[in-house]
Amino acid sequence: MKVKMEYEEVMLLSGNEAIARGIYEAGASIATGYPGTPSSEVIQELIKLGVNAEWSVNEKVAFEIAYAAALSGLRAAAVMKHLGTHWIIDPLAVSAVTGVEGGLLVVSADDPYPYSSQSSTDTRNHARTVHIPVFEPSDPPEAKEMVKLAFEISELIKLPIMMRYTARLAHGSAPVRIGSREELGRNAEFKKDPSRLVSTAPNARKNIPLIFEKLERAKKLFEGEPWISLRDGSGDTGIIASGVPYLAAMEIAEEMDLPLMKISVSHPLPEGPLLEFISGLKKVVVLEDLDPIIEDQVIILAYSNGLKLDVIGKRSGHLRPYGEIGPDEIRGIFHQREAIKEEIPRRVPQLCPGCPHRGSFLAIKRALSGKGIVLGDRGCYNQGGNPPLRAIDTAIAMGSSIAMAVGLSRSGIKEPIIAVIGDSTFFHAGIPPTIEAVISRSPIVIAILDNSWTAMTGHQPSPSTGLDSLGRPRPQLSVENLLSAIGIYNIKVVDPYNIDEGENAIREAIIKARESSMPSAVIFRRECALQAMRFGRWRKIIAKVDPEKCSACKLCLTTGCPAIHISQESKKAEIDPMDCIGCSICSQICPNRAIEVI
Repeated sequence: MKVKMEYEEVMLLSGNEAIARGIYEAGASIATGYPGTPSSEVIQELIKLGVNAEWSVNEKVAFEIAYAAALSGLRAAAVMKHLGTHWIIDPLAVSAVTGVEGGLLVVSADDPYPYSSQSSTDTRNHARTVHIPVFEPSDPPEAKEMVKLAFEISELIKLPIMMRYTARLAHGSAPVRIGSREELGRNAEFKKDPSRLVSTAPNARKNIPLIFEKLERAKKLFEGEPWISLRDGSGDTGIIASGVPYLAAMEIAEEMDLPLMKISVSHPLPEGPLLEFISGLKKVVVLEDLDPIIEDQVIILAYSNGLKLDVIGKRSGHLRPYGEIGPDEIRGIFHQREAIKEEIPRRVPQLCPGCPHRGSFLAIKRALSGKGIVLGDRGCYNQGGNPPLRAIDTAIAMGSSIAMAVGLSRSGIKEPIIAVIGDSTFFHAGIPPTIEAVISRSPIVIAILDNSWTAMTGHQPSPSTGLDSLGRPRPQLSVENLLSAIGIYNIKVVDPYNIDEGENAIREAIIKARESSMPSAVIFRRECALQAMRFGRWRKIIAKVDPEKCSACKLCLTTGCPAIHISQESKKAEIDPMDCIGCSICSQICPNRAIEVI
C-alpha cells in the first residue's frame, strides 16, 4: 500500500518525533498515553503538533479512551512503553474480538537493554497472544510512514495494530520527509451493536473466529513492500532481520554480498515470501531484538516444508536471548569472534539537588533507626535505593509497594512496614492496593511522596498538579481526600524539607497503625525542585559550609546530594553554589551546625 503525499520538507527527527509526526499526518483525532521512557516524547510531540493528546492516569485507561474513539469511527493512538503494554492486555484482547471502526494504533516502546526499566520483555508476544498484527520499523523515516499505513490497514481489516519499536530507534535521529496532515473530516458516531460490543461469552464465541479471517486477509497485504524487502546476494548463507538489527545486517550483507530479507511485520508472518527466500539457502542468520519470534517461525516453516536449513540465532546459542543485538555481536557470527565488551565506569544515579524525596527518605530512615522494611515503587524515588541513601528495600512495579506491604503484614512480619509511593504512581496503580490495605486491616504506613508532577519521565502533569499538558487549569485531585474516602483516618501532611517533622510523623504513624490495626499515611508534600525553580516558585538561595566548624565527619555526604563534595585540599565539605538551591537538608544533618543557608 502507498500513501499519497506531496512532501514539503526534510527534518532531523528522533524516532519518537517521527512516530508522532506519522500519527499527526495520518489524521488521528485522539492520542493518549502514560509517561514512560523510552516512549514519553511521542505524546509530548503530539501536544506540540496540536493533536488532541493528553496524559491518562495509567496505560489501561489510555488504551480504553483510544479504543472508544476508534469504535466511534475516529483514528486514535495509545502510546506507552513495554511495561505499560502489559497493563492493557485484557481490553486489547477484547478489542480484537469486537473489532474497530476507525484505525486504532498501539505504540509500544520496548527497552531491550534495559536502559530505564525494571524488566525487559518483548511486546510482540502480546500482539501474537491477542491475535493482532504487529509492525516493527527499523529507523525514524520508516517509522513515520509505517504509522500512517498502520491506520489504513487497521481500518481495512477492522483490527487494532501494534507498532513495536525499541529504545535505540526511539532516541536515534535521522532525516525524515515531512508531509501535511490528512484531514479526514470525520465526526464521531457510535453505532450500537450489542452482539459485537457486549462481549459476553456467547457473543465472544461468535466473534472470535472473525479475528482469524481478518488475519488471513492481512497476510496477503504483507507479502510485498514495505513489509518485506529483499537484497540479492551470492552464496547459500542469508540473513533475515527486523527492527534496528536490520541496519547492521544491511552493512554486513553489502560487505559480504549476502542475500538479505527484511521483515517489518512479525505477526502474521508473510510465509510465502519467507519460504521462497529460505528455499535456496543452506544457512540463515536471524537477527531480532529480544525473543526469537521470527527465528522460531523460520525453524517451523523450514521443518514443515522438508528443508535442511541451518538456522543461526538465539536458539542455536550464537546470540544472547536477552538485551540488544549490537553490530559487534552480529559481526562476531560471521567472523567467528566474540563481540567487543567495553567496560564503561558506572555512574550511580542520584536524586537532584534540592529534591524533596531526599528529606522524605532521611526522615523515614531516622524514624526507623535501622529497623523496619521500606518497600519502594516506580519513579524518581527509585534513586533512594542507591548509595549513600540506601533508603528502600524493594522497587518492583507500579503500585507494588502498597500491595507488597499488605502481603508482608499478612505474612506475620512484626517489624514496621512502610510503603513509599509517588503521587503520580499512587493515582496510576496505588488506589486499589490502598483499598486492600484498609479492608484487610493491615497495620502498615503508606508514605506518599507528593511532588505534584510525573517528574522522572520529563515532568508531565500528575492528577495532583492542577494543570493539563498545555498548562491550562484543571481539577487538582487531593491525595488526602482519596485516602480518607478509602477509609484511612490517620493522615498527616508534612514538608519533606523539615526532617524532624517528617521523622515525628512517621513514628506517630507506625504507633497508630499498630494500635488501630489499620493503615496510616504520611504525605510528604513539596513541589519538584526543578519545576519550582523553572517556574520561579523557589527563590535561588544556597547553603555554605563554615570550614572552621566543619569536622570533616562526612555525614553531609550521606544525603547523596550532588552539590556536596569533599575538598581535595582541606578534606572538608564544600557545596557547589551552581548546583545548590538551598533546601537546607544538609544543614539539618550536620552535627556541628557548620552549614548555613544564605
